[in-house]
Amino acid sequence: MALIELSEVARYQGARCIFASVNLSVPEKARIGVVGRNGQGKTTLLKIIAGELEPDAGKVHKASGVRVGYLSQGLPDYTATVFQEAMAGKPEVLQAAAKMRELENRMAALHGGNIDELLSEYAKAQHRFEALNGYDLEHELAAILAGLGFEKHTWSLMAKDLSGGQKVRLNLARLLVSQPDVLLLDEPTNHLDIDGMEWLESYLSRYPGALIIVSHDRRLLDTIVDRIWDVEDGRITAYRGNFSAFLQQKQEILRRQAEEYARQQELIRRTQEFIRKWKANARRAGQARSREKMLQRLKLVDKPKQHATLKLELTAAVATGREVLKLEGLSKGFHHTLFSGVNLLVLRRERIALVGPNGCGKTTFLKCLMGQEPYEGTVKWGSGVRRAYYAQDFAFGSPERTVLEEVMSLGVPMGEARDLLGRFLFSGDDVKKPVCSLSGGEKARLALLRLVLSDANVLLLDEPTNHLDLPSKEALEDALAEFDGTIIFASHDRHFIDRIATKILWFQDGAITVFEGNYSAFRQGRALAEAAEEEAPKVEEKPDNRKVGLGSQQTLRQQMLARQIAQLDAQLEELECEIGELEAQEQALACVLADPDTYSRPGDIPVKQWGQVRAQLAGLYQRWETVMKTREQLDEELRELRR
Repeated sequence: MALIELSEVARYQGARCIFASVNLSVPEKARIGVVGRNGQGKTTLLKIIAGELEPDAGKVHKASGVRVGYLSQGLPDYTATVFQEAMAGKPEVLQAAAKMRELENRMAALHGGNIDELLSEYAKAQHRFEALNGYDLEHELAAILAGLGFEKHTWSLMAKDLSGGQKVRLNLARLLVSQPDVLLLDEPTNHLDIDGMEWLESYLSRYPGALIIVSHDRRLLDTIVDRIWDVEDGRITAYRGNFSAFLQQKQEILRRQAEEYARQQELIRRTQEFIRKWKANARRAGQARSREKMLQRLKLVDKPKQHATLKLELTAAVATGREVLKLEGLSKGFHHTLFSGVNLLVLRRERIALVGPNGCGKTTFLKCLMGQEPYEGTVKWGSGVRRAYYAQDFAFGSPERTVLEEVMSLGVPMGEARDLLGRFLFSGDDVKKPVCSLSGGEKARLALLRLVLSDANVLLLDEPTNHLDLPSKEALEDALAEFDGTIIFASHDRHFIDRIATKILWFQDGAITVFEGNYSAFRQGRALAEAAEEEAPKVEEKPDNRKVGLGSQQTLRQQMLARQIAQLDAQLEELECEIGELEAQEQALACVLADPDTYSRPGDIPVKQWGQVRAQLAGLYQRWETVMKTREQLDEELRELRR
């Protein structure tokens, strides 16, 4: 059964067709990802489905009783607390609860008289509250708020006083609480940290209704959706599968279309040649006219469109030494500690990702490295280092400068500046726009252009994929993958981190933990550590044998402890064997990485393999420490019993 159907839907912006002849349906429990370049009409499509915009042609049919919830990029005017605003996602529950409170007050104020009628009315109100799952709502809401990064002490704050990012997350919480039949999400991972993204993915994977998601988050689109709507050049094309499957299908379709177009053009060329040659020949003029009519009836194959893409190449003017950066005791805090006592050595060509929750200090860490924030400890850059910093706030020169003037202010002649801007998708009158009037995506592209012109060999990047559409993200990933220098970057984009990073710095609770490898290795390391904590035997509470006064029970306890210690010794021996094998692998790989000749053969550098081995070792070390701590506790208890 289709919950929503779009029939011949069209929408225009003045004379420009955003899309036309759209025929799509949303089945029950559909998982649909909406993709396309910025400005193609993805948000417009969601607004039409939500009923916030009327189509200029065609119609949208919703099945009877279907509730549609829409997470827009705009925000409502909040007037209550965080908890109350989130609870407003289920107004019918609030109404039922208010009805119960009203009846309770009326019954409490009743002196004498017949209460039976009020009791009957109260029973109905209570039944409705239970049917709406009202008693479980607070628990459900608490899980959603916690998953979206709202700690319990924030629930009583006035929502109007929250930051912009927090308001977006609160809007998402309110929508998730309401659980509509069709959930429309426009960039739901904006303003979420990695843990929030992981939680949202898990929540959406269990969502009972249908989902339509506009997103530039490739990991989310690969994990959640099972079909794609591609919005491009006034058309919306549906594909089966997740985002990766869509890319393969689209590339194959474009390849076939290019082959068909080439064959048809060759047919047209040969036919026109035949017509020109024989049209004036009396004997073969009939054949020529026949082929002319055939050409007129021929249904032309469209030439595959080559869309302009970001052309990005990052080149280091000179190479750095092997040791790029050394941190000793780096510490920073404001009203609380962000990080403390950080010791780190960064080597040439390392790619270090700063990962952690919002507000943990990643941006401040980068600013300390750039000397833009005071700090305690030592930051020592190596020889030959030339840094470039990509900031989130896009701090350009004068905001009144045009895009062209901004590039020319960096010493680039006008002609070269125009060529460069064309490579970064600024064409025609775009170069005359004031910098202050640019969209987020345009500012991001201009900031990347400045990065290219820096010729730096060390890049410090703060959320570089924000505001970029998927093709531009891929162009940036390709450029960074080929970059011959060192990269330190903060990001919440898991696919981006997975492709670029060779080391993770995990910021949490005022501490920084180092994980070798990319995002997958980081997740594996965290999972091993968590599994070690869960698997470690729990120390049982020691009974007070002085009160029991039974020597036989004490002896039994000693025997049980001895068995548990023996089991732990066996676990430790097994762990030590695994650790020994991995340490040998890690040492061999470290020798390869320490050899200067290795770096003259980029394809032979086993950085990823080394990172994975280090991540496995980190998990095994933590597991060994947990088991050893448990053994020591049991051994101490056994010694006390024997005394």
